[in-house]
Amino acid sequence: MMILILSYSDMINWENVFANSNTFKNNKPFSYGFIENFFHEDFYNELYNTYPKLDEKWYIPTDFGRSAKKRWFGSADPNSDQKSVDLEDTSLSRAWNQFFHYIHSKEFLDYMSKYTGSKLKGFKHFSFMVNEKGSFNMPHTHHPTEKKEDYVYNITLLIYFAKGWKKGDPGGTYLASEEDESSIIFEPYNLDNTCVIFGETPHSYHGSRYMTQDAIRRSVQFTLL
Repeated sequence: MMILILSYSDMINWENVFANSNTFKNNKPFSYGFIENFFHEDFYNELYNTYPKLDEKWYIPTDFGRSAKKRWFGSADPNSDQKSVDLEDTSLSRAWNQFFHYIHSKEFLDYMSKYTGSKLKGFKHFSFMVNEKGSFNMPHTHHPTEKKEDYVYNITLLIYFAKGWKKGDPGGTYLASEEDESSIIFEPYNLDNTCVIFGETPHSYHGSRYMTQDAIRRSVQFTLL
């Protein structure tokens, strides 16, 4: 069944997104931005209240460098090199299906192209992620080569659905200029309806510090081509 999607004005707060565009384009050593109130409040609350619960669809990566629990959308193949296909996941709420449908749309890609200043052509690798006490993600980059034609994708977005974070609390995805935590250039502390966006380069290091607090960080991550 085709999902009836909402107008962008009911979902994403594009005014806030575009207000951050110049910051994204001018940040060094790679492009990145941080957007608060990414969704309009009513739609965010729908997504927050229906964020999928941990069940058999979730898995823990075997990579020793990270420890977030993950699940994919519907029958999506996380190992595929192909662009994501718009589909419906009946185990998720109508709001989540609407959002997934929308981020496959030409409108979404056009607006993100305007924000980044790059012509974006597609979407892939959508995942839900849950980090809890003891979780971490070692600093890494997705593209070790300087050859742009070898990049699997160009832009990564991380959207947070976590309340009660305070300045200094670990768990938000930091960005770094080198492959170690001593070179952090940005780390978000507001994880309630916020979004980190960064451009993919061989030097776009990112990770998350070891979580010491008894808290749950819910997020989604997806990439644009």
